[in-house]
Amino acid sequence: MYKYLWSVLLLSTISLPLLSQKISGHPRFSQGKTLTIRAEIKNTIAQQAGGQAIDFSVNGMVAHAYTVTNTTDETTTLHHKLQRLSFEFDGMGQEKSFDSDNPKDRQGPLGKQFDEILGKQYDIIIDSSGKTLMTIPEKIELSKEDERMVIITNMLKDLTNTVDPPKKGNASFFSVLPAREISVGDSWTETVDTDTEQSTTINTLAAITDSVITVTFKTKATLVIHSQMMGVEAKTNLENMTTGFILLDRATGIIREKSSTTDSNGSTEAMGTLMPMTGKTTTRITVQQN
Repeated sequence: MYKYLWSVLLLSTISLPLLSQKISGHPRFSQGKTLTIRAEIKNTIAQQAGGQAIDFSVNGMVAHAYTVTNTTDETTTLHHKLQRLSFEFDGMGQEKSFDSDNPKDRQGPLGKQFDEILGKQYDIIIDSSGKTLMTIPEKIELSKEDERMVIITNMLKDLTNTVDPPKKGNASFFSVLPAREISVGDSWTETVDTDTEQSTTINTLAAITDSVITVTFKTKATLVIHSQMMGVEAKTNLENMTTGFILLDRATGIIREKSSTTDSNGSTEAMGTLMPMTGKTTTRITVQQN
């Protein structure tokens, strides 16, 4: 009994400083280091069209990297480039796959579109909290996408969007915690308001250990997606609910892992026909420092 009470007292003594400790969002970088990011996505969509159910699924992966080219107490400059993109798609009786590491795939019918994406690079300067100060170039320009690939590219947007630099003033990939000091249990809100998306994310500092900081988040989003397939204009409206967690390295404040699950409900309108749809997306991101 005394041993049990002593263990509880010891655990409480260790835990209380961590629970009451305050931290702030200041990621720390090392000159010359490369941060390799691997993102995996599983996306399924069930759509009703003409009284029939049509299912789509895609499993995809993208690897990209930030190299620290300069870092000071106030700013950090990083060079970003994509390294690999692959996916497997199944829908409407068609199966397609692509792997940029496979020379035959890059020379095949899908190669041109994804080769262009893989060839894009940019430099980004962030402040001490991870907010974007400047990107060169400010925007990545891509050729008009192949209309036959619209469904696949829409389902892979969480991966292919990694080619786009964040806008000036917006949070970069490395901005997770707020600049102000927070402790376990504190929450903060982030909003997005663009022509295609309105979303609100509530983040909560869930735990602090000697090596890891855990943040949980919930996002409610409304999306409007305009696309064109075979000359037909289509408009998709989606309501997304996302939950997930982020693990930050305690020593550097840089993401180790981010995982999330998104449930989608909405519809696509084309040629006066409304097609209800539901979807589920799971995403896992891991980061290695070399």
